[in-house]
Amino acid sequence: MTHTTRRLVVATLAVLALAAAACDPNSSIATPSASASRSPAASVAPSAPASVAVTTPNPTGTPAPSVACAVTPQTGTLPSDRLTGMQVLGLPGADIVAFHFSPGSLTPAGPPVGSLDVATPPFTEGASGLPIDLQGQQAIKVVFRGMSLQNDVGQETYTGEREIRWTDPSRPLRHVVLFDESEGQMGFYLGYDGPACVTLTREGDDIIVSIAFGPGS
Repeated sequence: MTHTTRRLVVATLAVLALAAAACDPNSSIATPSASASRSPAASVAPSAPASVAVTTPNPTGTPAPSVACAVTPQTGTLPSDRLTGMQVLGLPGADIVAFHFSPGSLTPAGPPVGSLDVATPPFTEGASGLPIDLQGQQAIKVVFRGMSLQNDVGQETYTGEREIRWTDPSRPLRHVVLFDESEGQMGFYLGYDGPACVTLTREGDDIIVSIAFGPGS
């Protein structure tokens, strides 16, 4: 385990107590959380919906899903205007998507801002409009604005994965896709299966999206 990965695990486990509150069926607001049982390979990715499903009776007698842990839109200042990498981790209780930032550009366009919100189909690439077959029952989008997409010598700043699929059926995360990388904006779709509680936090130079196992999972 690398120093960066170890730091992410320690930082994320520090908010596990909050994760329990976030996934309380009586709570409608997600709070920081962490989980998953083992570290996934970079070529595998999780997916799931933007809310938690619990069972409620329906006329046919078959349990039907209802929202127990709805995704709360979040916005905040980023560590810098340069996203350089992305990592997916499976921790006890949650799947983690960590976005790594490097020192900012010499002449930033303005304060870089990140947001998390529910994503709804159709899922498409930002520039081309081509369809994206996003895996997972639910989806969120993480968007970074005010970004420097090239370094000072004209090279691409982001060198991480454009797409990661998670194939372990016991985990909530299913799919991570970079859908937009243009005009100072970078956007990622995250697809996952519920129930799960989703939160976004900042840990040093990393932005952490936690998809915590929800009630009944």
